[in-house]
Amino acid sequence: MPSNPILDLNSQPIASLVYLKTNIGGWFFDAFLRSTHTSRLTITEHPVQTGAAVTDHAFLQPKELTMEIGMSDVATGLVPGQFTGGWSRSVQAFKVLQELQALRVPLQVHTRLGLYQNMLIEEISAPDDFTTLYGLRCTVTLREIIVAQVRTVKISAKPAVTNQANRGKLEPIKNDQSVLVQTGLKKLLGW
Repeated sequence: MPSNPILDLNSQPIASLVYLKTNIGGWFFDAFLRSTHTSRLTITEHPVQTGAAVTDHAFLQPKELTMEIGMSDVATGLVPGQFTGGWSRSVQAFKVLQELQALRVPLQVHTRLGLYQNMLIEEISAPDDFTTLYGLRCTVTLREIIVAQVRTVKISAKPAVTNQANRGKLEPIKNDQSVLVQTGLKKLLGW
């Protein structure tokens, strides 16, 4: 029976895998045990005199994604060469997650429910006990960063800063009195 070219992952280039299988920044872990997708709308409220709250605005909070990841030291990776170089695949996977977090570079995360852009790893939690001796069970929390578009608008052809300023007319201060006269001590002393 001929194999389905879409399901034959070994014949597909890695770039096409990014859009087919759940991954974090192009890193394909052995298992994604659970994903929690959070999208929150903040609705503003302002109390008025009658006791009711008036709502005049609502805005979306950054998306949050919590993924529970599983890695095994005995499994073969989906992408050759990923999670190699250490003494175990699970330890290398944990180090990769830590490096992605430390780099603070926005990641693209693909899940079954959608594609998330501009995500940063906020938290990594990996309990380590006798059940994870030859594997890794890790919870990764990612949060979207909102990227603002900045545009410069020129409002005047004249420069905003000059090296010349009109400081007005400066008049000298006439101060020909002694300190004693200024303070009134001369009268007190009888001079």
